[in-house]
Amino acid sequence: MEQKRRSRKRNIIRAAALVILTAALCLAGCSAGTQNGAGAQNGAGAQNGAAARTTSDDSHKEEMGRLCYYRHERDENFDADMEIVEGRINALTDGRYLKEETEVEDPEGTLYAVNFYVPMDIYSGRSLGNISRILISRPMNLWLTNDSGYEATNWFGDKIAIPRDAIESVELLFGCPEFFEPRDLGMKLEEFNYLRITLTEGFCKENPQIWEWEQPYILQDIEGFDGYAHIRAFPDAENRCLFVVEMDNLKGYCSALYYSYTHEPLSDSFYFSALPVVDWESGEEIKGAGQIENSGFQVPTVVSEYAPKEAYVSDRNWEQTLQAVRERLDASGLPYAIGHRPDSEKTIVIRIEKGLFSDHFLDFVVKKTDVEFDGRGESIKESPDSIKAAVADQSGKKVLALDLSALRKETFNKLSMNCVKAGGGRIVLKVDDATIAYGYCDKVINDGKFVMDRNAITGEEGFTGDMEWMPQFLTALVSGTQIPIINSYSAAVTLVEVDQVFLTEDEKFFNPYVPRIPRETLYAEIREKLGDMDYAVLGVLTDETPCLQFYLPQEEPGDEQSAPAQGEPGDERSTPAEGKSRNEQIAGTLSRVFKALDDEIFTYWMRFDFIDETGYSVLKIPTHPSYTGNTMKFQYALYDFGALTEGDKEEIIKLLTEDESLANLADAEQ
Repeated sequence: MEQKRRSRKRNIIRAAALVILTAALCLAGCSAGTQNGAGAQNGAGAQNGAAARTTSDDSHKEEMGRLCYYRHERDENFDADMEIVEGRINALTDGRYLKEETEVEDPEGTLYAVNFYVPMDIYSGRSLGNISRILISRPMNLWLTNDSGYEATNWFGDKIAIPRDAIESVELLFGCPEFFEPRDLGMKLEEFNYLRITLTEGFCKENPQIWEWEQPYILQDIEGFDGYAHIRAFPDAENRCLFVVEMDNLKGYCSALYYSYTHEPLSDSFYFSALPVVDWESGEEIKGAGQIENSGFQVPTVVSEYAPKEAYVSDRNWEQTLQAVRERLDASGLPYAIGHRPDSEKTIVIRIEKGLFSDHFLDFVVKKTDVEFDGRGESIKESPDSIKAAVADQSGKKVLALDLSALRKETFNKLSMNCVKAGGGRIVLKVDDATIAYGYCDKVINDGKFVMDRNAITGEEGFTGDMEWMPQFLTALVSGTQIPIINSYSAAVTLVEVDQVFLTEDEKFFNPYVPRIPRETLYAEIREKLGDMDYAVLGVLTDETPCLQFYLPQEEPGDEQSAPAQGEPGDERSTPAEGKSRNEQIAGTLSRVFKALDDEIFTYWMRFDFIDETGYSVLKIPTHPSYTGNTMKFQYALYDFGALTEGDKEEIIKLLTEDESLANLADAEQ
């Protein structure tokens, strides 16, 4: 699912940072009663702990969002860290929260946890999960960085840790900094909430370069990419100050940061679940064949919340969207419930049984469907309006039968001719860039009819067992009601995932084992085609991309530390260098694997890595379709992480380009 981002590697980490920044800056801002000029010297003067809140009066709990925090062990740091969490929530909500002790069922057993209930206006129109991830649940360790580099390899290259004792004071203010011009940043308000962070003289003497940086940013928790924040800071070198501005005067943002920046960070992150208030459809509102009352579940479920990107969606388009969502959920064969946020009717909250469907395919349910057919490098995008899909039975297994004869039968004609020229190959169905199904083609198709009889996700024949529902689901995606569009370039309802939480039948938080779709058939297919080729590891990346790893060959022929062959890292077996340089050996390995796995490379986005003796990837070669119009070719690119020079990469690409046996197969991305 991450394929296109891989072809734009320069922006991967920067884009992720900006997404988190956008989420952070869209959090709720300080209330009208925000303190004016409240200062703290090294944290002194800030709130010490939080006012006690219990659920002795829990009559309002159903009207509040719920956050649950827990760890696998209640060690010596747990209670102190939980007190900091409560302090952050107290600052975020201005004391308007409820608290209760609870338990979480985990594969390791029953764990102690704490629930906090917060008012809806704290997260109105925003992700309760993102608010917690950025402001509450993580340690809140701080760094300062210069936002001058765009290369992914240079990201965070100029970073300086900011320990709490480097912060002389923090002030929570309302107004406008003297040097600040809101209109330059498109701000409509002339006064707003902001933080003034004064750094110690000693810290500034040790790090004078920060005042010369083009644009400093404060980073929170960059050790892990799950929820770190990237917050713009405006420097005032003369007074050793950094200003953090609430761009849209949104509630809670500065108040929560003020508390965290004046208190020590957590010793470790908390696991958390976030469940906003939901109005579930019931009675006559239930229109889907598989839709049930929210109270009707008897097994663990997953609750996912989605909201449209667009500011305005017409009532007609929204009804069509709900119809499409119900049809797609009905096709899963699982019971489900649908609801929305009380403060926004045009949101979708889906509750469905925990399993393969909810783990991997809920995102397909709420998005406008993009359909693409690939055949040995030829790629054609199709509108679902021109495709008829149906479930068929083939040798006792369910498959997907497609018919484009009504409007675009030439689509398969083009793809099939491309396969025939190559001596046979696969026609692949991709939905929203995910490879779902394929069929083998060795003759020209003139009638636009084709059967996808392979499950591309697993590599198996047909769709069976836990994935027997897939052809029906694909039929609903391709031939059912579509998410509407306003015009040729903008979707009326493009939905994005906001929050996710696991619940049991009694609505306790639940963190069950997450089943993975088996890939052993695909692995076996790849192993068979590789034959006796030496490799280190064959597996799948977190984004479901098949990955094959080789040991980096020796640098000089005859070196005693020759590359281990197939097996575990550190395997003593070796492959003779045969008088070839390291670059020649790398190019030779890639040439062999490209030819052996050409069908797989045209079916999947794949990645080939060369790893060192510790298993660290020092050279990565992702493959992706050609966008240059060169039929019959896939593209690949080489990315190194310190083991090879630019000259090495150029030589490897040159060797592959000059390989005549790859002339009609592969193209390097320049």
